[in-house]
Amino acid sequence: MRMDRYLKQWAVATAALVLGALALNLLVDPLWYGRGNRLTGRNYEFNERVSKANLFFQDPARYDCIILGSSTSTIVRPSLLEPHRCLNLAFSAGVVGEFLSYARWLRAHGAKPSLVIVGADFVNFDPRVDAQVDVPDFVARSEAPPPRWKSYLSLDALLWSMLAVLDQSPYPKFYDERFEVVVRPDAGTFDPEGLRSSPRTLEPARVARFRELRDLFPEARFVGWMPPLSAWHVAELERTGVLPDYLRSLHALTSVFDEVYDFAVPSDVTSHTGNTYDGRHYGNEVNARVTRRLAGHEDTFGAQVNGLPLESYRALYDEGLRRFRAGGDASPSAPVSGPPVP
Repeated sequence: MRMDRYLKQWAVATAALVLGALALNLLVDPLWYGRGNRLTGRNYEFNERVSKANLFFQDPARYDCIILGSSTSTIVRPSLLEPHRCLNLAFSAGVVGEFLSYARWLRAHGAKPSLVIVGADFVNFDPRVDAQVDVPDFVARSEAPPPRWKSYLSLDALLWSMLAVLDQSPYPKFYDERFEVVVRPDAGTFDPEGLRSSPRTLEPARVARFRELRDLFPEARFVGWMPPLSAWHVAELERTGVLPDYLRSLHALTSVFDEVYDFAVPSDVTSHTGNTYDGRHYGNEVNARVTRRLAGHEDTFGAQVNGLPLESYRALYDEGLRRFRAGGDASPSAPVSGPPVP
């Protein structure tokens, strides 16, 4: 009798814990199956590779625009790209091999974007990044994401929900109620003294990987862009001899994409430390300027690379670096944006 009572109490307690965990996970929604965090409105990037796939799967026919890239592309704000209905499918440490996997997955589930925006961080021209490809099994198999109940009966999801409620995310940014990135005011300030050299071998021929991506959505307009990079990082690329290959690689994108913008050209934006916490990820005001420029609105930030000979492209960097080292406005003269993105 005592054993039966004990087992019943244990079963009731276990059921209460499981149901309580499930209820919390459903309210916080850390994997974005629904409206996201209904307790605080802050959605954290605990597993962007899964959560953004879930976001798409809520309404696959909704989106006519897809944004691909790494963490530096998560900052592109879909609301500033209206009337396009954009899904920001960028995720931390994303590389072009993963963009290809997700593009195939999207196409398999009916995506037919008229606009694709691709963050072309220069590391994608390093052949070593192919070893970093890591996509969820359901993406690799072109299947639907795991069902909500299955994901939310896991300890990982419970931990993420608890961290979200306690506002204990380790990341300097979060997603708001519209699933757009907001950089936290306490994100910190970039310290150039901590910059370390990271020599790379960049191969312009790897532009073929981006051509594969374009071929998956042949009817879409493709806009490529190089995210902002601090002038200190660019100066280090020049010091280590990587800059020529860097520029040849990025310039090669103009043979693949309809528009290419480069926000890493040394400028008054990238020669300051107070608007970025690490020299690669910038604050909310800068991020809004990036999005508006990608939408085709005129802005002095960023260079439009299409139509520029490679020598002229290099001259923009040379002039920007000269101004940066002289301590003045590092903004070189650059072409303004072209016609609005349709």
